[in-house]
Amino acid sequence: MDATTPRKARARATVPIVAPTNYNDFSQPVDRLRDGIPMLVDLEHGGETLERRFLDFAAGAVYALAGHIERIAPHAYLVVPAGVELPAEDVHHLRETYLGRGHSTAPGISVRRS
Repeated sequence: MDATTPRKARARATVPIVAPTNYNDFSQPVDRLRDGIPMLVDLEHGGETLERRFLDFAAGAVYALAGHIERIAPHAYLVVPAGVELPAEDVHHLRETYLGRGHSTAPGISVRRS
């Protein structure tokens, strides 16, 4: 496999969940993104302002590092580095696990592949 071939990540085994509570916590998901590790970011308890700030921060990082961010559920985002492909069934599993905690489905969710 060369550097241009996407790596497949098994979401059930490799996607940690972080729940930032302040702006200083934003570096962990971005550091993981930079290191090639996908991450689920749970902003349910951070409030609307923190969620907007995170999305602005993450959007810049994702753009600079050629990754992508996907809304999994209300207040939950999957941040995926460039070159990492999460199988659709694993993204579905993450979504169901997160929604199984009593959340409603987020509108407009789509699986994006590298």
